[in-house]
Amino acid sequence: MSTHEPRRPIWRILLALAPALTAAPAGGAAELRIGMAVSPTTLDPHFHADAANFALQRHLFEALLQWSHDGRLLPMLAHQWTPLAGGAGWELRMDPAARFADGTPVRAEDAAASLHRAMTIPDSPGRYTPFLVGLRRVEVAAPDVLRLYTDGPAPLLPNGLTTILVVPARIAATAAPAAFNAGGAVMGSGPFRLRAYRRGEGALLERDEGWWQAARRPAPEWKRVSLRVLPQDSARLGALLAGELDLIENLPPRDAQGVAGTPGLRLVRQPGTRVMYVVLNHRPELRPGEANPLADPRVRRALSLALDRAALAAQVMDGEAAPTAQIMPPGRASADPALRPAPADRAGARRLLEEAGWGRGLRLGLSGTTDRFTNDEQLLQALAQMWRQAGIEVSVEASPAVSFFPRYGAGRFSMALFGWLTGPGEPNSFLTALLASRDPARGRGALNGTGYGNPRLDALIDTALATPGAGPRNALWRQAARLALDEDVALLPLFHQATVWAMRAGITYDARVDSLTLALDAHQAAAP
Repeated sequence: MSTHEPRRPIWRILLALAPALTAAPAGGAAELRIGMAVSPTTLDPHFHADAANFALQRHLFEALLQWSHDGRLLPMLAHQWTPLAGGAGWELRMDPAARFADGTPVRAEDAAASLHRAMTIPDSPGRYTPFLVGLRRVEVAAPDVLRLYTDGPAPLLPNGLTTILVVPARIAATAAPAAFNAGGAVMGSGPFRLRAYRRGEGALLERDEGWWQAARRPAPEWKRVSLRVLPQDSARLGALLAGELDLIENLPPRDAQGVAGTPGLRLVRQPGTRVMYVVLNHRPELRPGEANPLADPRVRRALSLALDRAALAAQVMDGEAAPTAQIMPPGRASADPALRPAPADRAGARRLLEEAGWGRGLRLGLSGTTDRFTNDEQLLQALAQMWRQAGIEVSVEASPAVSFFPRYGAGRFSMALFGWLTGPGEPNSFLTALLASRDPARGRGALNGTGYGNPRLDALIDTALATPGAGPRNALWRQAARLALDEDVALLPLFHQATVWAMRAGITYDARVDSLTLALDAHQAAAP
């Protein structure tokens, strides 16, 4: 039985209506027009840690350190980073050449003010604290020297510094998110300047001809970049085929094969960088006086056994995904090759439900978005159908991300579909944010609204975060994954999703391990 309704590829219809794809783009070679799948929620680089925000903001602002497109940690505003004696933290030396767009130097005080703002900004729907776990105190030791003091050794803190974008200290101290969204507070050191921004529609950027890094690395090839938000897959692909866009992200998996065979277009894939999973509410009661069946690990395991992850990857995601039982994709040093998804066993799921006392009348809700992840609505319906085949009645509540996020953050759900960019590095931010016991004072459990907690897992996380060697640390991450995902069934990993970009044949793109769409990684293709 099919897990979802048949979905016809749209590329054939759109292609018949499109002009010749070999025609020059309307904006000329100096302009790159990108179709974005998800709308950024803010221009404020410290207010909401979200992938769509990263993609926009990193054209304008820079961090102390950066990930290359292939996952190497590189200098950026800081050109040196060294551990302090005794594992007390890190010392970073600012690059003396670094300049904001107005020509003022980027100093240690700017980085310190940006770190403080990112950790303390009020009313954030998603803080940056999971990336800065262990950071206790920031010191400006000299105009070009920043010292970060930690609660013991913190070998992974440099990885987290790639997420904190730096603004001038005067702006960090006074500007509210609204000032960034209006454009007046946007002052970064990145390769582009902001010319226009409208939430829900996109942004227009212009190359900064005085960009401080231009003498060291190739400047952006594009004088102008337009980022156009088109959440509907058909609209995004249609705009590419019609010659209105040069590059689009999140090509619908069902259209990938057809577009790959279309003259004048090319595809670029980055496998497995986003993990999709179902979050489970572990609280004793979902509503006052009503026992929560998900508090019983047998019910959680039954939910997992009822899922055919291979069918989800092959049918709902049209083969652009790989089934998984863990967070990190295969091939990563921290991934556990022994942790594999079990085959669907709905009879086994029914037996577990009977044993737990929920063999009859189990009803649960499944929440998720309609506009945040590839095929998210279809995936919600497929999950519900699989659970119904195991005797579990599931009602689906799908809503736009703008209304889903507040309910998710407040823990107002029984089950919720969500995704996480694994990106380069290790699973520390995922584990500390989503599975560690909630402890705001220590930066643990910032996104854990489920009530789940296990002291053994917390101890493994603490030990791993303080372990300097990558080999021993990865062994600890594998132990943590087995405990949380196999033994506790704290949440249900589904699959690792590929990111697919489509573009005109005159464009090439360096696929990024973090799946972000950045104009610096797009290039004009060499003539054949």
